[in-house]
Amino acid sequence: MVTLGHPHNQVFNLATIHGVSHGRDNSGMIVSLMWFLLGVFGLLMGGILFSQDWTLTGGTIFLGSIGICWLAVRGSSRPFVELKFGGLNNQMLHMKRMDEAEALAVAIKMAMHDLNTPPEPGQAVYKPIFPDPADPVSRNPIFSRN
Repeated sequence: MVTLGHPHNQVFNLATIHGVSHGRDNSGMIVSLMWFLLGVFGLLMGGILFSQDWTLTGGTIFLGSIGICWLAVRGSSRPFVELKFGGLNNQMLHMKRMDEAEALAVAIKMAMHDLNTPPEPGQAVYKPIFPDPADPVSRNPIFSRN
């Protein structure tokens, strides 16, 4: 079993995962571009209203438009890990940073490889592959042989 904690809080059967990939999701680029253009329009309108006698309204629109532009730029290319189950039910997990996505993908690939290799003579059954980042000598690894 692969257990993913916060923010995903999901459990996957490792035997059903056929492949793992990671990268940046650029599929929402058109939507992000439209939100960005709306934000730029809001910046212009807020600036015009602010320079007139509508300072509170113009300032509110201007600050809201800055937030819209920031969210559009931030969400335009999110890192992801895709779990491939051999059908149309692939699961895409979005991450905050690319190094987290890469570490998760590598850990799942290692767990898949470890699942398909028989244990060596004398090897402990409970062998952590990707321990908890907060405690490297963790007794509760994210991936294990059981």
